[in-house]
Parts: sequence; structure tokens; C-alpha cells
Amino acid sequence: MPSAGAVGTIMRATLHDATGAEVGTVSFIGRGSEVSRVEVVVDAASVANLGDFHGTHIHTVGVCDPNPSGTSNVPFGSAEGHWNPTAATHGSHSGDLPSVLIQADGRARARFETDRFDVSALLDGDGSAVILHAGRDNFANIPTVYSSDGVPGPNAATLATGDSSTRYACGVVTGV
Repeated sequence: MPSAGAVGTIMRATLHDATGAEVGTVSFIGRGSEVSRVEVVVDAASVANLGDFHGTHIHTVGVCDPNPSGTSNVPFGSAEGHWNPTAATHGSHSGDLPSVLIQADGRARARFETDRFDVSALLDGDGSAVILHAGRDNFANIPTVYSSDGVPGPNAATLATGDSSTRYACGVVTGV
């Protein structure tokens, strides 16, 4: 169990798409006293052409370069993988957040609590970022009745990422 954090501690990530346009914010508010509890608020106002549910995750590095080079040359690959300090499979990563429903007009609002981390952990040595993915997240919930390449259940990509597709927007987590 993570250590308790300061009640009312606020962190925020402002989400930008690959063109640099601001599309929303994700706020993290410490609510813990005896145990860690973090209220997470997603507020998007101009997510273009998405609609439907979209994977949302905390990623391990607080860098949101839409055009990185090198081994992570995917949009916002500079944020690296899902934040996962316990080496769990997808769906149980500390940084796995509920999917967000983007309405047809590009707006979204979600509010939930988690006890998977303390807000202070988001500002570790290399920071962290929030990624809004272009696709749905299945949380690696693929029963063994389904198969990939003849192997029952989820494949390696599903276990790592939940198949949430490309990275649509990114925001570096900072203190407020």
C-alpha cells in the first residue's frame, strides 16, 4: 500500500495533441489521510474526431514530444510505457486509469478515485505524463476462449498496453 500523501495536494497535466493544440486537462488531487486516495478529474473540451471510449494512462516519463527520434519514434513515445512500478500486467498497472468517454462534440468529463498511488509519486526523478489514446482500452481482459495467432487469451501487446491504439494527446504532470 502506498504511503499517505498530503490531503489536497494537486498535480495537473494539460493535454496537447500532436499539433500542439490544447485538448484538455487531467487533475490529481490527494485525498488520503490514513491511506492514499487520489481523486482524478479528466476534463476535455476539444478532442477532434474521436468520440467513443478511449484509453487513458499515466506514463513513466514526463516528456511529451510529439515527434521523438530513436527507439520511441511514435507520437509522444518520449513518455515511454505505462507507469508500472509493481511490474503488473496491463489492467493492474498503477498508471492504468478508467477509459474516458469522448462525446461526439469532442467533450469529456470523468471523475474517479484510486488508491493505486500517491500524488507525490507522479513527480519522481523523471516525472510522469498522461496519455489519451486514440482507441479503446480492453485492460487485457481477453478470455482464453479467444486466441491470437493460435494462442488462447491475450497476446503480449494486449498484456502490455490493452490495445488502446496510438497516442492521441499527452500532458506532463506538474504541481499546481
